[in-house]
Amino acid sequence: MIHNDKVLEDVNALLDYDSVKDFLFMNVINAETNKEELSMEPHTVIGDLAIVYRVMIKTTDNQFCSARVTNEMLYYYGIDVSQLHNDALISSPNMMKPEIIPLETLLMGVPEQEAWQNEDRHFVVLTNEHRTDGAATIFYSGVLNNLAEKLGHDLYIVPSSTDECLALCDSPTLNIDRLKEMLLLMNGPNFMDQDKKLSDILYHYDKDNHVLEKSDDYEKRINKQKYSQLLH
Repeated sequence: MIHNDKVLEDVNALLDYDSVKDFLFMNVINAETNKEELSMEPHTVIGDLAIVYRVMIKTTDNQFCSARVTNEMLYYYGIDVSQLHNDALISSPNMMKPEIIPLETLLMGVPEQEAWQNEDRHFVVLTNEHRTDGAATIFYSGVLNNLAEKLGHDLYIVPSSTDECLALCDSPTLNIDRLKEMLLLMNGPNFMDQDKKLSDILYHYDKDNHVLEKSDDYEKRINKQKYSQLLH
């Protein structure tokens, strides 16, 4: 349980960067649909996703309380977004501990060790211990690379909601178009609380080059490399 006494005892501590930097954590939202909010907050854009920053104030076993970092707060801190982001990369796993588990374990109660050993395993869930605002886990240092190395494959990342993302091993037999259709269906109003919708765009993680990018950009990059090799 994380209890930020520095901020709870004195709300003015929210304007003291030394008091809050160890309690920073990242949230991820859609950059396009949250333009107005992002105009008031420091953020980092990756693809169509925007990382925003919050300060953990208090958690209990059932809920947590946090405050968003605004442009005005950043001004008082006397730092830039780059430093805020780097510090949040360090503190986020402490504030919102990552939870990375096979979907079979989460939905059907299959023992985790057994699920990891299942070669027919499909999806892996990336979230946090609260299973709230857990999509930011994909940006934690080393998380995607460690998962890709564990599975021995590049990964496709399905931004299923602001609470979690799904990872799936890249393979020659994977039907990418069907995966994209599944994401659109999941994001529809019949299945998804639209306040938690993250993105309609599929992402890809290249474990050798340590690159997270839109799947379409990945396919273009690979095709360009193949074409370049043919010319030589």
